[in-house]
This record gives sequence, C-alpha cells and structure tokens, in this order.
Amino acid sequence: MAYDLIRPAVSLYRETTPKIDMMAPVTTMNRIAQVACERIILMMNNTELVKERRLSSMDQVLSYLTGKHDDVGLSGDRGDLYRRKLAEQIFLAFAVDGIDHNNVTVIVESAILLERETRRILMGSANSRFSAPGVNIDEQVLNILARIAEIF
Repeated sequence: MAYDLIRPAVSLYRETTPKIDMMAPVTTMNRIAQVACERIILMMNNTELVKERRLSSMDQVLSYLTGKHDDVGLSGDRGDLYRRKLAEQIFLAFAVDGIDHNNVTVIVESAILLERETRRILMGSANSRFSAPGVNIDEQVLNILARIAEIF
C-alpha cells in the first residue's frame, strides 16, 4: 500500500549554492611559509654553530647567512659556512635537490617575503573571502618551501 502526498513538500530553507573560499590558496601559502620559517630557524639552531644560544627570528637567520653578524675569528665570507651548513641540512632532512650555498639565501628570503605578503593579504581580507589578489612567487621556490614545510 502506497501513500500519495496531497501537496509537494516545502522546505523552509532556500537553496543556495556553496560559496567558494577564494582565500584558501593564500591561507595555504601562508601556512607553508610559516612552517618553512619555523623549520629553517630550527635547522639553524641545530647546527650548533651560531653564537647566540638560540635564534628566534628569520631576520637573525638572514644576518648569519649573509655574514652580517659579529663573529670574531672567521675571516673572509663569514656567512659561507652557515649557508653551506643550512643547505646541507635542507638536503638531508627534506631531500630537496638543487639547494646549495649559492642559492639558499634566496629560499630564506622567499620564505620571509611569502609569509609577510600572505599575512598582509589575509589581514586585509577579514571582511570578505570571496575574492583574493594574486601572490607573486616562483613555482619552484614554492615547491621547495612546501617540501620543507611537508605540506602536499
């Protein structure tokens, strides 16, 4: 025995299409940059070569890599040793090929710039997540940072 409805069912809710979060890629890139920065700081601290007991910011890491720190006893390019050691740690920990002492500062600077740029975009988008400006970053550098952050 089947029952017939007298009238069709009426929903109290309007049908709406799901809204796509356009800020999701920016949020993901921000997370990649944050985790990559944290891991770069940890790798620099793990070298046990830095004068300070513990580095706490990416600016300190950059000053060591560029040789602009106070370190008595090292002559020549003082940042070369730190660049070589960080590039070695990135290779050993994350199996990232192509990073050496010549280009490791580009990766560190890119991580800093990506984190700052995406944070600025996210702060400006507090009211609306339905549009997002583009973020300028080289795809290969983003892939390297994502491997360091172990995201994707």
